[in-house]
Amino acid sequence: MSAVTRTRAFVVERPAAALVAPLLLFDLLVFVAPFGLLLRISLSERQPARAYAEGTWSTGGYEYLLDPSNTLASVLGFTFAFAAVVTVLSVVVATLYAHAMWRANGALRVVLTAGALVSMFTAIVVKLFAAILVISPNGVLNTALVGSGLLSEPLQLVNNAAGAVIGQLYIVAPYSVLAVYSVLSTVDESLLEAARDLGASGPHAFREVVIPHAVPGMLVAGVISFTWSVGSYAAPLLLGSGSERTAGIAVSDLLLREFDWPAAAALATTVTLSVVAALVAAHIGVSRLKVTTDAQ
Repeated sequence: MSAVTRTRAFVVERPAAALVAPLLLFDLLVFVAPFGLLLRISLSERQPARAYAEGTWSTGGYEYLLDPSNTLASVLGFTFAFAAVVTVLSVVVATLYAHAMWRANGALRVVLTAGALVSMFTAIVVKLFAAILVISPNGVLNTALVGSGLLSEPLQLVNNAAGAVIGQLYIVAPYSVLAVYSVLSTVDESLLEAARDLGASGPHAFREVVIPHAVPGMLVAGVISFTWSVGSYAAPLLLGSGSERTAGIAVSDLLLREFDWPAAAALATTVTLSVVAALVAAHIGVSRLKVTTDAQ
């Protein structure tokens, strides 16, 4: 039996497996194989004269991460703290914005949706330079605040941690908004109106009706924000200062300046595994939430 005949028989007998097979092959080539190579480099020996010593095995790259003589441990700590702050802010902003989209009608809903989509489809570097023009000491925001008399001096929102957070939030918020809105769009608005008719105030109805239904979308938004932020590079580099050094910046320095591929790969592997752990935790949370909802 020829290979073509065997393939045709497989497709006819197992159509579901035949549909999944190309996706599995894509994942294998694009994700699994590169991660395997990354893991292999992280377990090679660190040699001053060579970026990558082929054929060697060592845990020196991971030991270097914990070495108190360098700052990589603090870089990892800052990266996770930075990602956590951005994630919380992103989920809050996304929930409020998605709720406004859900409750809006006609042209207002179109404008709000377009605002999220246009920001999402704009290149990251373009968005960050636009943010610099808006929030820098001589930018549009500070000029308006100082000119109106609300502030006596400009706010320092760039070249510090605040700038890095704002820049990263500008990157991830549109994706979080769509994640929450996709869930809210399936909710019957009459539930909110019923709560208002029964005497609930606007904030009370939002807390008791909207938030419980939005939780799955909020979890997805949290995962998106965390995975983007834990590997952040552009926002801390352009809007932060030298103190806002994330794992992405450290990996770049190890690769391009110090030519220490094992340490760079070890740091990148650690960040990747943290993202996988976040995905697993989110999957467990969504599964338990679904079980609880079905039981009710």
